[in-house]
Amino acid sequence: MVEMRVFGLTIDPQTKTPIVILKETDGEVVLPIWVGAMEAMAVSLVLNNERLPRPLTHDLLLMSLNALKAELLNVEITELKDGVYYALLVLRGPEGRVRVDCRPSDAIALALRAGASILVNPDVLRRSAEAQEKAGQRLREEAPPVQAADAATDMMRKVSARKEVDLLNGLLSRDGVLPAENNPDEEERYRDLLRSLDPISRRKM
Repeated sequence: MVEMRVFGLTIDPQTKTPIVILKETDGEVVLPIWVGAMEAMAVSLVLNNERLPRPLTHDLLLMSLNALKAELLNVEITELKDGVYYALLVLRGPEGRVRVDCRPSDAIALALRAGASILVNPDVLRRSAEAQEKAGQRLREEAPPVQAADAATDMMRKVSARKEVDLLNGLLSRDGVLPAENNPDEEERYRDLLRSLDPISRRKM
């Protein structure tokens, strides 16, 4: 399993769906997971060190585990099937270790609160990367044909596009978030990068 951490939260400008960005703890592998609004809020509260006067659902679950003398050891994102991610909570209680099925978005929110590790199956990372590559290939195939006379112009356009994607990757690696969507120029570059991500997995968390 590959240990990853929450690198940041961002928004898909096309669907306005929140995305949790996971990044390899000791590497550069990035895994984007589209989540629901409530789960994104639960993650955001921890990332921003916000404390509420009353416990929310994820806080309540951890409090219940503590009351039962159990603890969350880690969470595992185990599978990617038909665009849906699957996860497990690894708990330790009086009877030993148990694994509980859950959504990755809930697993991540719980892991942040408990200070537990987030582990990802290498096969999930491979499948996600393959899906992103296929999505990028579809975009390239759907692009209109280029006239021979415009070959030089097209080459320059591709070089410029590559630089834009590299810039976005640099911003994500440095800041943990991509450009804010209220900047029209940066939003367009952001949108192009998101189009290369796996579209099937969106809104299925």
